[in-house]
Amino acid sequence: MVGNKVEEKRILMVANAASMIKLFNMRNIKILQKMGYQVLVAANFATPGTISQAANADFKQELTKLGIKYFDVEFERGIGNPLANHRVFKQLCQIVSQYHVTAIHTHAPLSSIISRRVARHMHIKCIYTSHGFQFFSGGPLKDWLLFYPIEHYYAHWTDALITINSDDYRQAQRMAVPDVYYIPGIGTNIQQSLSLSAEYREQHRRQKRQQLGISDQDFLILSVGELSVRKNHATVLRAIASLHDPKIKYVIAGIGPEREHLLQLANELGIAEQVQLLGFRTDIQDLYLAADLNAFISRREGLGMGGLDGIALGVYIIASAITGAKDYVKDEQTGLLIQNPIDVNEVAEAIAKVVATRPRSHPDRKLLMKFDYSNVDWLMSEIYHRELEEGEE
Repeated sequence: MVGNKVEEKRILMVANAASMIKLFNMRNIKILQKMGYQVLVAANFATPGTISQAANADFKQELTKLGIKYFDVEFERGIGNPLANHRVFKQLCQIVSQYHVTAIHTHAPLSSIISRRVARHMHIKCIYTSHGFQFFSGGPLKDWLLFYPIEHYYAHWTDALITINSDDYRQAQRMAVPDVYYIPGIGTNIQQSLSLSAEYREQHRRQKRQQLGISDQDFLILSVGELSVRKNHATVLRAIASLHDPKIKYVIAGIGPEREHLLQLANELGIAEQVQLLGFRTDIQDLYLAADLNAFISRREGLGMGGLDGIALGVYIIASAITGAKDYVKDEQTGLLIQNPIDVNEVAEAIAKVVATRPRSHPDRKLLMKFDYSNVDWLMSEIYHRELEEGEE
């Protein structure tokens, strides 16, 4: 670290999209500030990801109030292109040089590749949190052929690698990284969810179902997440259509590039009247309370906070067995794991089973509490102290 004074301790938080910082890293930023770090943020704010432009504007105001300087960096989706990626590399190097940044904490595949090149070029420390490797057991061969070698190569340029599910942790231990850590997700308010009274749950359930036009006889399926191919909402639509049950209703909270395709698909399948795309929402807790089933069958997912939050609120889940969801969906008391998330018949059979029995989630409280903010914040504080402070004083 350059110097020992508090004002000289600067760390750059980097992600492809502003939403990654807002949704998953504000608590990390506050931990760093408590440690005396000046935090800077670099992300794509022009195309902020899974938050609305209004929420993005509020987020920028929040950063300013916290004394955090932010930079709009032109990260592209996916793996970008060489020219755009080089521009981002130069922009990040300029930020590191101008503001005397002493370390980078990076997130998301593309930003993490570029950030690790920047850290190596500028001779500063780099911490990388993987929110789910692109390659995973049961995943497409092409992802293993492309992304596995990349992660192994850039592991040599990584000082610390943080993983958020047990499968990724096992993979990371095979890489040439000095320090590999596991934390159970990015943290969520498990304690608060578990402590909600039965009266509160029932009242908010009734109110939200009424607002959505869902009757007591209807069976409400909820998905929370970006409208993208990866989140796999289309398979849920096809499964619902195959059941020919008009009392099954499906609402999705989220924004993304697949919106028009999903609306068109619902119309083609003849279930448009059963489906609502709600857009970006701030009433996620009440939506969970209103739901009878949480459909969380992503094709790929690091951990899946949308699944975890629903379980803590008592919502039964169907989730992909090939994702980090198996870290918290341990038995049928909590939910059902789908072995092949793009198999319409398997998903339809799982939905039909839940419709017939209408179970509620009865999770292991001790298991869930490890995902609580209190535990994750403590683990992150320990990681930051070890990686940024030990041996530097």
